[in-house]
Amino acid sequence: MSNHWKRFINGENVESEVTPSIYRSWQRSLDYQINHALVANMDNLSPPLLSERRNAQESLLRAGEPVLPYIFSLLGSVDYTVLLGDNDGYIIEAIGDAPFMSKAQKVNLRTGADWREETRGTNAIGTSLRENTPISVFGWEHFVQDNHFLACWAAPIQNSLGSPMGVLDISGEASPDRQRILSIVMMGASMIEKNLRLFELESQLKFYQEGFKLASSLLHQGFLAIDHNGTITNINPLGAALLGRKTEDIIGQPAGDIFSSPKGWMLSGQSLDLRIKDHTGKAISSHLTRVINETGQSLGAVGTVHQVTEDTLMTSTLWIGHSPATLRTLERAAKVALTHSSVLIHGESGTGKEIIARTIHQLSPRNEGPFVALNCASLSSSLVESELFGYVEGAFTGARRGGKPGKFELANKGTIFLDEIGDMPLNVQVALLRVLQEKEVSRVGDTKAVKIDVRILAASHKDLSSLVATDKFRLDLYYRLKVVTLELPPLRERTEDIQDLVPYFIRKACTAFGSPILGIQPEVYAYLLAQPWPGNVRELENCIESMVALAEGPVITISDLPDEFRQPILKTETEPEPLLNQQTKHAILYALTQTKGKIAPAAKLLGIGRNTLYRKIKDLDIKL
Repeated sequence: MSNHWKRFINGENVESEVTPSIYRSWQRSLDYQINHALVANMDNLSPPLLSERRNAQESLLRAGEPVLPYIFSLLGSVDYTVLLGDNDGYIIEAIGDAPFMSKAQKVNLRTGADWREETRGTNAIGTSLRENTPISVFGWEHFVQDNHFLACWAAPIQNSLGSPMGVLDISGEASPDRQRILSIVMMGASMIEKNLRLFELESQLKFYQEGFKLASSLLHQGFLAIDHNGTITNINPLGAALLGRKTEDIIGQPAGDIFSSPKGWMLSGQSLDLRIKDHTGKAISSHLTRVINETGQSLGAVGTVHQVTEDTLMTSTLWIGHSPATLRTLERAAKVALTHSSVLIHGESGTGKEIIARTIHQLSPRNEGPFVALNCASLSSSLVESELFGYVEGAFTGARRGGKPGKFELANKGTIFLDEIGDMPLNVQVALLRVLQEKEVSRVGDTKAVKIDVRILAASHKDLSSLVATDKFRLDLYYRLKVVTLELPPLRERTEDIQDLVPYFIRKACTAFGSPILGIQPEVYAYLLAQPWPGNVRELENCIESMVALAEGPVITISDLPDEFRQPILKTETEPEPLLNQQTKHAILYALTQTKGKIAPAAKLLGIGRNTLYRKIKDLDIKL
């Protein structure tokens, strides 16, 4: 196969005979005027410069510290080295077999070396960073002939937006098990990414705690006043100076915004202990205290302590996102969680009604009790009553020997969630009303009542007030349930959350399929942000699961999108409908962010003409 390399060097066209990523890299290597015969640049960073670069990548090194030896142990051979590079292609850490590392140093494959594509030509480290995708480069696929003895595999270490922060590389002698080692290096990169996310969360939580310590101090010294809604009503000049802001920029603002509330966490009244474990079992402990204003005069830390493992963070069903709509929803959920009131959750199908119900339960004083969910629409009218209240032996044909407790008994001392309550039959509504009034249940076929202590959360995508008006839902039950009402925003009103939801759903799907965690091209987000998502988060999850299942490579690309999503992102024939203005604006802003404000490449990313993009920017009042 090295004949392909020789023919390319001699000017022949071998594009159809070589892996596309390798061929593109060869072409770039020619443009860089790399010497194909030998490794020309043997310069290494001096010890002070290497130390400076390693200090700048402290988090990356810390995240990779437990991963590199683990990955090396999986290789099952001594003829390898495992390398960690930064996002500039410099090797900042290396472990491996001494004889092979000695051999690798002959081509400067060692700590402190620069392995950018511009310097070394086609190689796993530089080409993986340039293509932003996992890659293997075998022998003759290296552009420089001196490197042909190497077999290398590399995967970029990406941030939450899919941009490379570093690279993990495995280099060794030629191996027949090419795909297995590529999977190992991809797994290692994913482990480092997860550690980096945990470190970021730890840092955010510490910063959050310090912000509210400052808020508490200012309040107690009389420098700051906050009303019962958490809005800053007054601050003196000294307090403003301590915050580094002007007085007029602080008054009237939510205290959580001023004191640096981290994205996605609005836990009023909670003291949260995150005991996060990385893949090695090492605990990363952080403490978050959100001090809230209970009296209008002072702040105090209140609430319970929760313990959350890394697995809980990655697989829990809690609400995900950082948009203003999400933060408002979580803020209200956190407040109502501290009460014992019944809550009516309303939202379109797929918006996450059960998720927010579980969030309320987990943040409530009942969090150690059971959470029992029942979809009222999934049961026939003859079964709903027995499911809710249970039955005794012989209550009806087919009744289980010894009877069966109902959902209310199972939820005692905890929370029961009644989804799609608008589909509950009228006769069961009467029985439910009695439970709410008397706080006891009677099993079907029994005359004895059992006392229960259950909080009720109910949800519906239907307008219950309309059902009341047409005598399909009892008015007295309606007012019993809607002590507090939570209106969940549809996904089209919180599209900023898509950038949080997509990586989560990718990890979830890959875990379910038992496959390595896939990357995703940044360009895909522009298409996802432009969709109206009538099926909301559930539709997005199904879309991501489909793409993961059908993806042919280690990175999800535009070609993996469902056909109906792969159209030009912005329609040019007519003005966008009012409902889609927000999605269109987000898509444009995302494209401009990816292209650093350059119009022509942003228009190409969006699948429209440059003049059309200019018009959209003007129409939507987007500030450049």
